[in-house]
Amino acid sequence: VLCSFLFSFFYYNTSYQIMAPIEVSATVAATPETIWIACFEHMKWDAWDPDVLAVEDISGGCENGTTCIFNMKDGNKIPITLSNVEKNKSLNFAGGGLGGLLSAVGKVVITPVDASNSKIDYSFELTGFVGYIFGVIKKKEVLHGTEHGLANMVKISEEAQSKK
Repeated sequence: VLCSFLFSFFYYNTSYQIMAPIEVSATVAATPETIWIACFEHMKWDAWDPDVLAVEDISGGCENGTTCIFNMKDGNKIPITLSNVEKNKSLNFAGGGLGGLLSAVGKVVITPVDASNSKIDYSFELTGFVGYIFGVIKKKEVLHGTEHGLANMVKISEEAQSKK
């Protein structure tokens, strides 16, 4: 009875936030423009996200409504849609599967600190019944992936800025 209740609750409440977003930030020795070009403009999530093997079937540039498939290193393929895209400032990427039982949302905000430094705020969360289970079982891995993704953004952006 308890399992049936939990399944029904999560199945019919798939927008219910199960896992608090993981939020990480870093100051980067790069301008917002450099960060944008190095990490997002060319839809190269696989360059900085440690869990993404490749980005496939990209419908357009880094803009609102663009869709693509994240080919994950674990073999899963996750349809993604971009929203809240403001060049050099912010973007959200969201997707999922299993009829809404698993959803993932990533948010990036880039803020200038001064003429040569910026701050990146990156958050990631899992929702839905399967998202809850995955988040509980693999909490360390999700945290590590988010932290590693931010560290890669910093590295890629600083390397690109040093070449200017």
